Amino acid sequence: MLALFFVFTFLYEASSQDNIAIGSNLDLRNDERLPVSGTKNWQLLPQRATTFSPRHSHATTVFACPDNPSTQCLWLTGGYSDSHRSFDLRMENENCDVWYSKDGKSWNQVELYGDFIQGVGNWDAKPGSFAAPWYARYGHSLNALDDEGGDGIADVMLLAGGNNPMPSNDIWLSTDGIRWYFDGYAPWPKRAYHSTAVFQGKLFILGGTPLSNSVWAGSLVKNSTTEVGYSMKWTRMKDAPWTPRAGACAIAHSVNEDIAPLPNATEEFTNNTSDALFILGGLAGHSQDNPDYEGIRTRNDVWKTTDGETWERVMTDTTWPGRAFHGCTSWMSNNNDPTSQPKMVIAGGGYMGTDGNREVRSLETYTDTWWSYNGSEWMKINYEEGSIYNDNLYSTNEWTEITVEGGRKVYRGKWGFSLEAFVASQDLNGDGEISTERAMTKVCSVANETLCKTMLLAEQKIPALFLIGGKVEGSSMVSDTFVSNPGLNCELDGITCGNKGTCGVTGCICHSSNFTGEYCMDKKVNAQTSPATTSMTSCVAPIISIGLLYSIW
Repeated sequence: MLALFFVFTFLYEASSQDNIAIGSNLDLRNDERLPVSGTKNWQLLPQRATTFSPRHSHATTVFACPDNPSTQCLWLTGGYSDSHRSFDLRMENENCDVWYSKDGKSWNQVELYGDFIQGVGNWDAKPGSFAAPWYARYGHSLNALDDEGGDGIADVMLLAGGNNPMPSNDIWLSTDGIRWYFDGYAPWPKRAYHSTAVFQGKLFILGGTPLSNSVWAGSLVKNSTTEVGYSMKWTRMKDAPWTPRAGACAIAHSVNEDIAPLPNATEEFTNNTSDALFILGGLAGHSQDNPDYEGIRTRNDVWKTTDGETWERVMTDTTWPGRAFHGCTSWMSNNNDPTSQPKMVIAGGGYMGTDGNREVRSLETYTDTWWSYNGSEWMKINYEEGSIYNDNLYSTNEWTEITVEGGRKVYRGKWGFSLEAFVASQDLNGDGEISTERAMTKVCSVANETLCKTMLLAEQKIPALFLIGGKVEGSSMVSDTFVSNPGLNCELDGITCGNKGTCGVTGCICHSSNFTGEYCMDKKVNAQTSPATTSMTSCVAPIISIGLLYSIW
């Protein structure tokens, strides 16, 4: 019971301790620590005067913009922040606000309406104010969901559970982010820091605190008797074989069973794909009276299911260290190439818990980023050097860099942020405009102009990752947003394109046709010595065009 109390205390009081136009002049990383320079992996977006307050454990998703439903926006709800006065003048740390952004840079706060019901939510808040009908909370979930048998376009945002301030199981639906309607209490037990993903058209709720291994699937059904026009139908699945956990990551992901081993996928492309639901890491443990009890600590296991009930453990080694409260997503980094494969990406989070005689009571955070095609083989993207107390000596993840007293730069891990796959924009053809139409763009190696690839690219919709908010170890909560740069998918352990290529719009362009693979690390059999036009491996694609390619060797 003491261990369970320790876990709940941490989860409840964890904080007591432009599409962005990026331009063509992205900074080069040229550091003596690295064997080769390259483009920076992440860019801090400039903040506007009005933005959400610094926070962690908020929930985000991608859903239609309120002023133009044909356009997608980033949405942010709730979270844990510094103590502030709520709408009823009470001091609290939880938030009941809603924000959206079209580019990750300009955030707009929403005036809110809906079901202001006594005993259910903020019944005494004024409709049209910035206070939502639902209670302020953190450690909740927010997902975009299509109705059962729908057209594949999300009809609602669904907010579920979280600490408000105790674990909850209330469900709220909104079709526009402005009006929020109460859909009753879910049949699953109250929880926070649960994991969610939309898989096979259903919203899956996995685990949470109090520590659980229960699995529930919810379907959105049309309901003309409700003001929102929809309601949720819940089904309990079999309890999962993984250890009860909270603060894990869940990803719905398409896996190509025939993809070549990492880091180079050079075999002929096949389309032998299957959809699966993954759960990664988390703070996990059994109760002390359970014979399987072995302490409560963060884990590094990865499990997958193809039907929501039968689970298979797919990663059992120590590729990446155990973690919880990390960010993750499934990301199609090149949506213009039919042979591209989506990647699972995880970043940050931290370690805590008990393992034998070792006990860590506060998160020891990470400054890393990893990716995988299948959940079993993982590659570390960034380069980093060891730590001194809370400070890493170095990391190529720019979102870990902070400036401390005296102007000294240090690198600290972050947790409680959100990671979303969204889109950025870039003037690819140099005409000074961001076109909404796709444009044919020729990308060549600076070292050898005969090594080129022509791609059909939409300037306004270049895939990118957005890392939003969170808490820095040993420091404060933040309200910043980072967007990924081209170097993210060209870098392997700090080395860009194996030191044999250039990071371009859609992946590594090898200097010589003698080398191939995602990182130009695979030497071709019977390679020709004369220059020839090459076709870039399409399984990896960096995110944002840098206009003119940089010479980085």
